[in-house]
Amino acid sequence: MGEDQYGIQGAYVILSISFGLYLLIRPVTTYLLRRRLIELGQWNEQIHRELGRYAGNTTENLKWGLILLFTGLGLILNEFLPYSYYRSSLPYGVIAVAASLGFLLYYLIVVNRSKTV
Repeated sequence: MGEDQYGIQGAYVILSISFGLYLLIRPVTTYLLRRRLIELGQWNEQIHRELGRYAGNTTENLKWGLILLFTGLGLILNEFLPYSYYRSSLPYGVIAVAASLGFLLYYLIVVNRSKTV
């Protein structure tokens, strides 16, 4: 692996760590919010439904799974494409197009699922 690839790998590591921290912190903050609302006596059915709506979004995992899958396929595809590391923006374009394809596939699945329901 060349020295020139460490920059983009560092960006992916930072992005992965940030996303992981978000996934760890979000349930804790939701719990603290619920507890505080109950302590203040502001808890009612409407708030319960609103918070449950965000927690029960089952397609959120599908979305991120497809986006990460297609981004990974874009990274794999970059290994087989001949390009100059210093003068080409081809790797960024391949990764962006692959991630976009993953999101479009997610959108089509959600639209088809909502039509059948």
